[in-house]
Amino acid sequence: MKEIKCTIIQDILPLYVDGVVSEDTKDMVNKHLQTCPACQKEYEQMTQTLYVPVENKVTLFNKINKRWYRKKIILISTSVLTTALLLLAVFSYVFHYEKTIPYEKKLFSVEQQEDGTLATYYYGKSYAGVVASHPMSIEIDGVTKNVSFVYFTETIADSPRRNLINGEKQTEAYQISLPDSRSVDAVYYGEFDFEKIVITKEQTWEELLQGKTLIWKK
Repeated sequence: MKEIKCTIIQDILPLYVDGVVSEDTKDMVNKHLQTCPACQKEYEQMTQTLYVPVENKVTLFNKINKRWYRKKIILISTSVLTTALLLLAVFSYVFHYEKTIPYEKKLFSVEQQEDGTLATYYYGKSYAGVVASHPMSIEIDGVTKNVSFVYFTETIADSPRRNLINGEKQTEAYQISLPDSRSVDAVYYGEFDFEKIVITKEQTWEELLQGKTLIWKK
C-alpha cells in the first residue's frame, strides 16, 4: 500500500478529531498516527483542552467590563437626553401651545364706551393672547356692514375657566379695546384667518361667519 503523506493526514486531522470521517479514513489515520511522531504530535495538540492563563483571564474580563461600562454610559446618556427632550416637549405644549377659548356668555361681553369705541370684556382668570381685527366690510343678508372679529387664546397651564365656579363671573374683567371700532356694526367671536379669504380664496365670508358667534351689534 502506498504511504500516505503527512500533509494529507494533517489536512484530515480536524475532521478526524471531530469524528466526521468514514471508517476507512479513520483506519487510515489511525495506522499513520501509530508510525508518525510528527502527525501524532499534531493530533495531540488538536485534542488538548484549551487553557487560558489567569493573567489572560483577568485581561479578558477587564476588556469585557470596559466595553460594558462604555455601553452603559452611552445607554444612560441616551436615556437622559430622551427624557430631557420629552420634558421640553411637554413644557412647550403646556406653557406655549395656544388654543382658542370657546365662547361662553359668562366669559365675554362687548360694550360701547363714552367715546364711541367698543371694548371687549373678558371674565376668565387669565388668557395667553387676544386677536382682534379692524372692521371689514361684509355683505350680510343683502346689507353691507362693518364687522370686527375677536378671539382669546389660552394655554393648558393657565386655563381661564378654572375660577368660574357656580356660574359666577370674576368681579374684575380684562378690557380689550377693538381697533377702529367707532364705525363697527357687529362683532363676531371666533378664530379667523383672512388669508384664506383674501389671498388663497379657500373660504368665503359666508363660510367664515357660519363658525362665529355674534356677540354685539348696533
